[in-house]
Amino acid sequence: MNYIQILQKFLFYFILLTSSSLNQFLAQFKIILIIFLVSGLISCNQITQTAIKLDLNVSQIEKIQRKGKIENQVYLKGIVESRAPFLETGAYQLADNTGSIWIFTTAELPKIGTKITIKGKIRYQSIVVPQLGNKDVGDFYIEELERIEEENYEQQ
Repeated sequence: MNYIQILQKFLFYFILLTSSSLNQFLAQFKIILIIFLVSGLISCNQITQTAIKLDLNVSQIEKIQRKGKIENQVYLKGIVESRAPFLETGAYQLADNTGSIWIFTTAELPKIGTKITIKGKIRYQSIVVPQLGNKDVGDFYIEELERIEEENYEQQ
């Protein structure tokens, strides 16, 4: 049972209780409920950060390239292999132990060799080649939404 289902059941019973004659109890209970809900919302971000650090919700690049769902948000972790600066934007190639993928960003490009964790949206660029019988040779890429963590490994 996930947190949303628990919260739904909790709210159902809360509404059921409010219809009864437990007004004094409910006044104190409402305050406790508000504190509980606010602290739960604050801790959701900490849960996400912990899951990323433990690689629990970090996607493998190979899976995105095989069966990526366009518009889905993903977390990726890897090392920057190459960079391609553009006018007002740029791209860098991120690699993990399963493959590599291009990341498009409007932020400053990370240095080659940087270990990085990002949140991004899966995109697909279709390229149809008439000489190959209108075969689509396009590829997936990631639109960077947020950089979560960045570690530089500069060679000395």
